[in-house]
Amino acid sequence: MNGIQINAKHQLEEVTSTEALDAENYVKIKITRSLFTSEDFTTLSGDNTVKYPVIPSRVGVGKVVEVNGSAPFDMERGTRVFPHPVTACGKCYECLKSDEEHCSAFQVAGKNADGFLRDFVLYPTDCVSVLPPTVKDNQALLIDHIALCDKIVDKLNLQKGEHVIIVGGDVLGIILAQLIVYYQGIPILIDNSDNNIILAKNAGIYYTLFADNKIEKNVADLTGARLAKKVVYMTGSNLNTDIALKLAGHNATVCFAGFGAPAIRVNFNSAIIKQLNFICVNNGFGSIDSAINLLANKAVDTDVFNLPTVQGAQAKDKILEMAQQSTVGAYSKNLIVIDE
Repeated sequence: MNGIQINAKHQLEEVTSTEALDAENYVKIKITRSLFTSEDFTTLSGDNTVKYPVIPSRVGVGKVVEVNGSAPFDMERGTRVFPHPVTACGKCYECLKSDEEHCSAFQVAGKNADGFLRDFVLYPTDCVSVLPPTVKDNQALLIDHIALCDKIVDKLNLQKGEHVIIVGGDVLGIILAQLIVYYQGIPILIDNSDNNIILAKNAGIYYTLFADNKIEKNVADLTGARLAKKVVYMTGSNLNTDIALKLAGHNATVCFAGFGAPAIRVNFNSAIIKQLNFICVNNGFGSIDSAINLLANKAVDTDVFNLPTVQGAQAKDKILEMAQQSTVGAYSKNLIVIDE
């Protein structure tokens, strides 16, 4: 295996190791593309929740090159697959009672498990999904994003015609807005970046608002002065959480969602006065196959993002270059690494 490893803060190193496919019901996958996400950049810049060294890249797609033991009939050599970025630990109390969805120690690629910035990975067959021909590789790199957003919709118990405020127009926020439209809800996406607002409009999101001092009035005008019963705050945004609580109606549900867990502050005084209900979503575990179906059915347009790409041989230098940039927005801090 050849890959790139984060050894410590701001330290990337090319590594080589030998791994044998000797575990039953595992497949060896040649990683053809990986996505270096904003969370991977956070890991590179220093993250006290990560135990270094770790191979980054939360997401990867590839082709099966070898199978050991039994495998699904459609997972033969050469099959394009998506290895799941988040897997249950299998050891915690929840896992031992077969409640993997509520695992208390998820293994997350690029965080507490090695990610996909390498040429080969060994993966259990039950944590690998086959990609249909209609889903392109670059689209597949956002399956985990779609899975997390699909999980948000499920937990919100979205009803037809219901308004949902989305605070934050990063990649996750825009994908969530598209899904809410698909499920016949009405998203109102809020951001403080003109580029993100334009991108959201290009993705088919009709109601987009700039986060300014008129935001409460503008939302009230769209919702008949009721504000919203469902609000989602994207943790990857740089907006104040007060916006989410301000735009939530009494007894509303506020969801904090994203891959990361930044040190955000919440005004619980406002939350208690409004008697708000909080839920949190930080992964798409259990929703990967649903996300693939949503992509295949064109429920989400991922091509609108047009994320930057780099060949594997130049990946290390490009990542270090991007890590020094202070850009914000949906495009920032996401890099597709191609190794075909």
